[in-house]
Amino acid sequence: MSSGVRAAQREATRQRIVQTAVDLLVERGLSATTTVEVQRAGGFSRGALLHHFPTREAMLGATIRQLMERNETAVRQAEAEVPAGLDRVERAIRVLCTSIVRPAFVAELELWAAARTDTALREVLRREEKRARADLYRVIGEVFGEDLVTHERYPVVASLTVQFLRGLAISDVLRGEHGTGRLIADWVAVAKAILEGSNP
Repeated sequence: MSSGVRAAQREATRQRIVQTAVDLLVERGLSATTTVEVQRAGGFSRGALLHHFPTREAMLGATIRQLMERNETAVRQAEAEVPAGLDRVERAIRVLCTSIVRPAFVAELELWAAARTDTALREVLRREEKRARADLYRVIGEVFGEDLVTHERYPVVASLTVQFLRGLAISDVLRGEHGTGRLIADWVAVAKAILEGSNP
């Protein structure tokens, strides 16, 4: 067997491990996403898993990219669901708010929250943060559209929208959709006011 084939097989195994870890994280949460459980769920040998991910933290850090890919897919699905006739700012915000109730977004937040008290996990996630942040803002920019992205006040709207989405996703876990519509409408009004340079 050539070295190229072996390398491809190793990468395929690594990707399957990450896929299994992401599935567990999304479906059962962080506490269930252990190396032992990933090994069992994916049918991997202990040696194969430890070869790619010697620690649980390393394995969890590797899930960030795929979670971001799932989040982007959720945004594209939301774009197809939210009515096209809305005002551009309102539609962009409603698309993003629709996407954040999907499990992958909440699973990613669960990782960041756990890192508060887990130093090893925090260090791994910090290495992934720059790329994840760039992907997040790229997707948000695509939803708002190029003409809004070039607006001088857009960076403020984008930054605050990210914080709004994260807060909404966390509160939605406990509260469900109760009051969410009013919050979204309020943020739409504030975002428009920022872009128009007026008071909301």
